[in-house]
Amino acid sequence: MNMRFPGTCIVCKKPVKTGERGLWARGVGVKHIGCAEQNGISCIICGKPAGCSLCELYDSCDIQRVSPLCVCSECSGASLEKYTAAAAKKFPALAVKD
Repeated sequence: MNMRFPGTCIVCKKPVKTGERGLWARGVGVKHIGCAEQNGISCIICGKPAGCSLCELYDSCDIQRVSPLCVCSECSGASLEKYTAAAAKKFPALAVKD
């Protein structure tokens, strides 16, 4: 996405300018596209690298849309409850309300 506001990349700590292409997630921050690709995406459950280059969906992945919600191979068998809890922790708006 093209950034609507300036920010600081959470990976390299350099500025992300208004209009520049990057990744953004509420409560997480912004990244340059290159920083996300270079350092990979973090697993939403455990925080370790998701292993993008090893992912079976790598060639068809839209990294801008899925990056905050990916899981690593170790967590790929985790329960739906564990995944939704991790997603709700990072993105409170996704929390299921009783």
